[in-house]
Amino acid sequence: MLPVSTSPISGRTPVSGDRASAVRGFTLLELLVVLVIIGIVSGVLLTAFERVLDIRLRLAAFLDGVEAPTLVADWFRSSIGGLVPDAPAGTGRFAGGPHKLTGLSLAPLNGTAGVPTRVAWEIGFDADAERSYLRYRNGDDEAMTIASWPGAAGGLRYCGPDFACHETWPPDERAAAQLPMLVRLDAVKGAEPWPILAAPQGEHAPPLTRVIVP
Repeated sequence: MLPVSTSPISGRTPVSGDRASAVRGFTLLELLVVLVIIGIVSGVLLTAFERVLDIRLRLAAFLDGVEAPTLVADWFRSSIGGLVPDAPAGTGRFAGGPHKLTGLSLAPLNGTAGVPTRVAWEIGFDADAERSYLRYRNGDDEAMTIASWPGAAGGLRYCGPDFACHETWPPDERAAAQLPMLVRLDAVKGAEPWPILAAPQGEHAPPLTRVIVP
């Protein structure tokens, strides 16, 4: 048997060329396997990303076309449906004008449900943007923009028990009820007129006492 030589410097046994290549790094087959795995994972991730983008586009179109107008109408009807009268000398008595209404509601959009809360709905026109904006406010909170549409359009009307509608409420001092039977919001959806009808569901005669949340 031939003696095994050692390195005169380190004293270690030298390694043959094939064994040295295996120790130093990956083989060509291992590199190919890794590249194939990376390609498969990248393909799966790319497909998933494309599906997410497609879902987001479809959802955005669905919300713009269906859900957003539905939410606006539901919010308005809920808030108006929760209107209640204030005491005769109260500061929360319902008052309606051509572009703004204020009153007490048991269904504020961002307040405590069931507690009479001052609410306001207003339609304003921005001449610089040439758009009309429907805004909502709880008490002295900052107004929230609920919807908008191009042009100076939109308004509010109030109908009594005789189904006669007026631009203001109460229409005169002889009005027996503090609340109208029906509130009509004339908005715009796309390029078409969009009337939204809401009816206060509570009592129309003012109570003796009432707790008001500012």
